[in-house]
Amino acid sequence: MASTLIEACRKRRRTQRPFRFEEFAMPGTIDGLSGAFRENIRFFLQEFAVLEDYIVAGMPLWSTWFITASNGAVFPLYTIEETVQHSPEPFCDHCKFAGWGHHYVSKRRYHLIIPANANWEKPLTSNCLEIGSHILHALIHCNGYGHLLCINGVREDSHSLRATHFMDFWDRLCTALKTRKVSVFDVSMKGGMELRLLHGVTYGMSWFGKWGYKFNRGSFGVTEQKYKIAIDYLQSLGLDKILNDFKKSHSGRRKIKQVIDKYREMSENPLITISELLQFMLSLKCRASNQNKTKLAEAYHCCSSKSNSQDNDANPMNAKTFLNMLVKSDCRWPARRLEFVLVVIVDLLKEKKANDSSGNASMMTRQELRDAARKCIGDTGLIDFVLKSIRCFALGTHIVRRTTNPTTKLLEFTIDEAAKETTEVARFPFLDENNECRWDEGRLKQAAEAIVDILKTHNGDGSMSRQELRDKVKDRVCDTGLIDFLLKSMNNSVVGNQVVYRSRNPLTKRIEFLIHDFEDSSRGEESIDIYADVKLLYDNVLLGYPGLNSVISATQVILDSKQFVKEWVPQDQENRMENMSLTCQLLPSFHELETELTRPLSPGEVVVVPGCITIGELKKVAQSALRDTYCIMENFVVKQIGGLRGIEDERVLMCTVSSDARVWVRGCGLDLGTEMRYQDGAHNSKVECVCGTKEDDGERMVECDACQAWQHTRCCGIDDDEDAPSVFLCGTCGGKW
Repeated sequence: MASTLIEACRKRRRTQRPFRFEEFAMPGTIDGLSGAFRENIRFFLQEFAVLEDYIVAGMPLWSTWFITASNGAVFPLYTIEETVQHSPEPFCDHCKFAGWGHHYVSKRRYHLIIPANANWEKPLTSNCLEIGSHILHALIHCNGYGHLLCINGVREDSHSLRATHFMDFWDRLCTALKTRKVSVFDVSMKGGMELRLLHGVTYGMSWFGKWGYKFNRGSFGVTEQKYKIAIDYLQSLGLDKILNDFKKSHSGRRKIKQVIDKYREMSENPLITISELLQFMLSLKCRASNQNKTKLAEAYHCCSSKSNSQDNDANPMNAKTFLNMLVKSDCRWPARRLEFVLVVIVDLLKEKKANDSSGNASMMTRQELRDAARKCIGDTGLIDFVLKSIRCFALGTHIVRRTTNPTTKLLEFTIDEAAKETTEVARFPFLDENNECRWDEGRLKQAAEAIVDILKTHNGDGSMSRQELRDKVKDRVCDTGLIDFLLKSMNNSVVGNQVVYRSRNPLTKRIEFLIHDFEDSSRGEESIDIYADVKLLYDNVLLGYPGLNSVISATQVILDSKQFVKEWVPQDQENRMENMSLTCQLLPSFHELETELTRPLSPGEVVVVPGCITIGELKKVAQSALRDTYCIMENFVVKQIGGLRGIEDERVLMCTVSSDARVWVRGCGLDLGTEMRYQDGAHNSKVECVCGTKEDDGERMVECDACQAWQHTRCCGIDDDEDAPSVFLCGTCGGKW
């Protein structure tokens, strides 16, 4: 069959237009993939791939090319067909670690590879199956069971495709090809954080859970029940409990308190648990990835200034803050070039204003400013990026604003000189002329500075309640009316180089005050330092919780849960009586079960047949499918369909069994002498670890020289960076000597 497929592909045209990456394999877009996986993969290669004129390690390969709508990037998906009988490694460790070691060895397995973008125009090399830097690498056995080996994104500015895009594509492809089950060994990390832990605590599932991957099996004796208990426990961990537990036993409490208070202030809904906090933080980060920098700053300003009704333009962003916001976002230009553009824009607007005979603030349309800037800046992409990001910023004594002309609907840029008193009012927003304030500015500043001093002294212990702060300020300011006025008015207020925040504790309902350094609390910095805050919680709370072993134990359980799996359930067919999907599972004889095939039964093979065929024809179809799929069934002859004994072969199938049924198949001719019987090989090793593990879970192990039982090195007290001893005795055997 394989040679027939190769010959068919060679007759096809060598040239093929690329397919739309975002739309390929969408439901209903591909006709002809109505059989089992072993049939669908052949159809896919024949109709959607081109046979390459070279081989990789003796194996044929096909290429399917895709183009992205977002940026026009063109890249290949390579499919390599590996014949197991000719493979130097016929067994599958991935199946063994996933708990599928009892599956019969499949005759063929298919490697699907999207190489790293630097290799898109290059042929695959002979070691491509060992490279771990592919964007996508998956292996699927011809019985429909497979393994997702790696998934990555493309971070270059010219392509910018995330891992989620390729996971969406992979999931659509598996669905279209009728893949049965796919396992994944989740060791994915981002920013030094294990995503299975971060996403588990945040969303109650791993990063792969978004696509339906669920717990399969854990390492070190972790069961699904233990995993669920650990997830539920950490998700319900209260923020106030965290602050209380960290109060006297951890030097990082101040930073943790600042992070928690900061995002509680930003959130419109109460944040009670660490799961709710992380969900809110990551939602802000997701918003940052999907919006440009200026929109993010506006979104943050809206969140953090709920009680401030002033227009955003009335409080211009400092040029340094604005520049930092641009540099630390998804920007490919260095800070010095961005800064130069800002200076050019200010100079052009100043020159325009100086030449304006009216002497008032003059304006330039976006196109006028762009054309003028191009005379000294050659990169129009850089100019457009900066102009798009500007809302209102201050450089020196000048304020640049972008507005939309209500008549022409054109974007316009203006420049004004910031008056000294305007700057002071911006830094002291509680000095509002509309407030009928009876205290002069000097007394207000003096009292405000007293409040800041007290908060700075107390800040290591977190927020201060309004009453506690009021009582302490009374020792330095005698006028309680002045104190009450300031405490009522101060919120997100800049005093010197500090920002005073006022919030309501969602549990106690009390008003609380907290301060931050001005640079640390700028709108742009907040929006792009979210991962730094997440990392702080990850390192200190999830990995370094003080004095509470239950948190550390739950964290370890999640870290030890790396195996996840997704199962594709057959979809309902439009006419179930026309096409029936049956699972034909081999039922060996009693003698074979007792002497040779003592392992759990291997899953059956799927056949899709018309409902009008007869029982006799089903025997032939099942026999052909099993012979085509498994090495042990090369010469297998189907004698009986289990449960249908005594029913004549001429009986119509749809009148005998229901669609999607599992039928037992019996016969003769199994090759019990072949070495390629089970996916995990001979399976002679014995695993008996003190943690309860009875099977190889892929973790590092050491063998006892006395009883030949394998145990985890970690369970035996051997560090990962420590060599196993040349002579090792387990706890049981060691106690006998």
